[in-house]
Amino acid sequence: MQSLKMAPIIPLLLAMFTSACATVGKHDPDTLSTIDFGPVETLRVCLLVDEGITESRARTLFKKVGEELSVFDLEVEIPWVRPWKRPAFLMNGILEDVALQPLAPPCDRLMAVVGRNVGDFFVSWLAPEILGVVETNTHTRGYVVGQSVSFNQLLQRPTDVAVHEAYHLLGCVHGLSLAECYPYILELKRTARANREEGNDFFPGISLDRKPITSRMETDAIIRTVVGRSG
Repeated sequence: MQSLKMAPIIPLLLAMFTSACATVGKHDPDTLSTIDFGPVETLRVCLLVDEGITESRARTLFKKVGEELSVFDLEVEIPWVRPWKRPAFLMNGILEDVALQPLAPPCDRLMAVVGRNVGDFFVSWLAPEILGVVETNTHTRGYVVGQSVSFNQLLQRPTDVAVHEAYHLLGCVHGLSLAECYPYILELKRTARANREEGNDFFPGISLDRKPITSRMETDAIIRTVVGRSG
């Protein structure tokens, strides 16, 4: 893919979540116990793996995600894991590459698992680290750093970051409690079930104004439109 100039990706970056700056909050057991999340639905997350990241390592990260989301009767499936070369050193270029990749069936979400190098270690001492990010124009693409080389990662393990970003893939925002996100996850599951019953096997994305996006093609079109509008 031909590299884009920095400007086209600005709208994506202005509307992103970063795992290094905040939390999505803790569970509220009392509220959680009052909600019936209905039948089990499946969220299919396809993985692009950087050099130095094994398929086993990538699947282990998202196994933890599956364990976390199981409380909502939401299963996480990994349809495929494919090699991918990190396209840039900093977050902007990495997110640009992943966000502009088509979302093809059977994937509901696309996440890259980024490797680490010596440069990352030195940069971690000079600037805030972005250990994970999800674009919020569709909430369908993002990345997590899959290896630990810095002090920050002693506090935020790759598995913790993967779980954090998984909540953003469901449209959850930063806060002290996950309670506000529970009804929203329930609504996404209901939309996913309705999609499937109509022959559209896609777990919906979420727009910037927090409306369901009910097709993969629409997620692609939204991102292309954002890029084109700023180019």
